[in-house]
Amino acid sequence: MSVLIHVGVRASDLSKSIRFWRDGLGLKVVGERGVRYDLSDGYHNFAVFQHQGDDRPEHVSGMLDYLHIGVGVPDVAEAARRLRDMGYTIFSDGLGGKTPLDPENLEQPAFKVEDPDGITIDVSEVTTAWPGTTLHPNQTGSGEG
Repeated sequence: MSVLIHVGVRASDLSKSIRFWRDGLGLKVVGERGVRYDLSDGYHNFAVFQHQGDDRPEHVSGMLDYLHIGVGVPDVAEAARRLRDMGYTIFSDGLGGKTPLDPENLEQPAFKVEDPDGITIDVSEVTTAWPGTTLHPNQTGSGEG
């Protein structure tokens, strides 16, 4: 069976992206190699590279999020407040487009936020695994990680 080694993105501003992923979403920096950071939840590697060369084209976002990344957090309201306080817009999306959400009054244990380059991040409270995956041993149903 094949193994997923890592997911990587090229950032237009590496330091801004690392603050988003590390400080906003709580991924741990496990390595730094000049223009690359390796982040991890202890099971998966997420590599963030500084884009080099010609201007990085703007990410296609909005209703047709060709790329989105799902992140599970132990406390979705806390993560939403932290990201809002960092200047990011917390929202849901649907047929009517993006609807801003108030982190103090989330109706669902989930929200969306865009990273500094416009990639949609689907943030939800960790309570169940996605098909084909297993939660960390300390994330069994309570949402605590």
